[in-house]
Amino acid sequence: MSDVDPPVGATRSPGAPPTKPKHAKPVARSKRAFQGIGILVVFAVIAVAAAAGYGWYRYSQIGHADLTLDASSGSVQNILIVGSDSRGVVDKNDPDSSAFLNAPGAENAGQRSDTIMVARVDPKARTVDLLSFPRDLWIPIAPSGSAERINTAFADGTDVRDGAQRLIDTIKANFGIRINHYVQINFKSFKGVVEAVGGVPMYFDKAVRDTNSGLYQYELGCVSLDGEQGLAYARSRHLEYLNSKKQWIDDPTGDLGRINRQTYFLRTVLDKAQQKFGSFDVKAINGILSSTADNLILDKGFSVNQLVGLAKSFKGFSGEQIQSHALPVYPDMTNGGASILRLDSLAAEEIFNVFRGKPVGTVLPTSVTLGVSGATGVPGRSAAVVTRLSELGFHPSAAGDIAKQARTSIRYAPGYRSQADLLARHLAAGADLKEDTSMSKSRTPVVLIVGVDYTDALDTPTAPTTTAAPSTTVGSAPAPSSTVTSSTTVPPRSGEVTGLVGVLAGKPPAGTVCN
Repeated sequence: MSDVDPPVGATRSPGAPPTKPKHAKPVARSKRAFQGIGILVVFAVIAVAAAAGYGWYRYSQIGHADLTLDASSGSVQNILIVGSDSRGVVDKNDPDSSAFLNAPGAENAGQRSDTIMVARVDPKARTVDLLSFPRDLWIPIAPSGSAERINTAFADGTDVRDGAQRLIDTIKANFGIRINHYVQINFKSFKGVVEAVGGVPMYFDKAVRDTNSGLYQYELGCVSLDGEQGLAYARSRHLEYLNSKKQWIDDPTGDLGRINRQTYFLRTVLDKAQQKFGSFDVKAINGILSSTADNLILDKGFSVNQLVGLAKSFKGFSGEQIQSHALPVYPDMTNGGASILRLDSLAAEEIFNVFRGKPVGTVLPTSVTLGVSGATGVPGRSAAVVTRLSELGFHPSAAGDIAKQARTSIRYAPGYRSQADLLARHLAAGADLKEDTSMSKSRTPVVLIVGVDYTDALDTPTAPTTTAAPSTTVGSAPAPSSTVTSSTTVPPRSGEVTGLVGVLAGKPPAGTVCN
């Protein structure tokens, strides 16, 4: 998806300078992500449980949601994993329950998606790719298309299907990623996983805390986090650390820093789980199943046979074998002053192609955000074009009528040649393409000017050619390739921050091992 030109209320304050993108550093192969590893642990346990003869019994305790999902074309599957922050399962007698139940707005919080992740699982190749979506990512929410944070797609209220389906549809509409299965896990399940593996060993060289999540870790050196503190650590978005002057210093990276810390934390969980379950520790197996089964929700099509098959395929996996992907995002604010994250669409395109199962350089209509201006001399003509392009999966918005012109044309920002080309190849009469450097900071990096020659948009685009020129006519004339390298390379930006500065508390220094 390209940077969205959002509805009213979604833009930065008038007159404010454009914010330079601040990218999350791509997470190293040796690091994992929060709920995804928890689910992989459960998969591994179910395989062993089936061998013990009670896998079917535990499976019957799992909740199931009737969802509309895409059928997988083979053994490769995309699994949407949602970590629910519903307070309904938090016991008020738990030591740190106040961090959840007494938090501002908790009494009206309902159920939101605290963690959103897609796991692309390939049993034959024995590979797992994980993609985490920051909860503050600002995108159009299905089915209305109104822009909001992605985590609001998940329903408040009691209808699980409504929220889950809206989130599934939102991810597909914005990123072109098809979802084959759905898994939802809540606070209580996550705590159960941590406790069933006997705690998670972490290393702290300084005291850390987060009064919002309930994290209070003042002991230094190797510490085994229990379920309560493990959950508080994994949920920490407002981490503070104590410096040498005994001052509490904020980690300003918020959700991005949390994702970075979560990946290391859950790699450790998986490795500990393999030690226990690989040795057929029946007590531990039963402990993790009993603490998670009745706090999980799967789609109705996710059968026990599929779960067992996946678990067997990945039995013996370690955290080192899973590839995690971090979305390139940058901070911004709404007109109302709310802090949000926006997607750097060019840098994200190849990450999305991994989860689409598409070759490098592929561009889909869902990746194209554009403005549409009418130049036909007929008032309202552009509105029909906006509707038609929306049906094809593009993200168009009306940009107003301009002076009449005979030929349809497309202007595009530097780096968006492939997106412009795809749009042109969807037009029955084609269009003239021209790069426009003045659009380099626009949230609508492609603009379609509908001329008198426009007739309709095609369901299937005409085939690309391998010829790429700075400006040419496409559709009715030879078209450039849709896999131009520049479309997947982010143009350099002055002052851009490419690294994540989050505090990675918990990881031991070289030469230190925490067991």
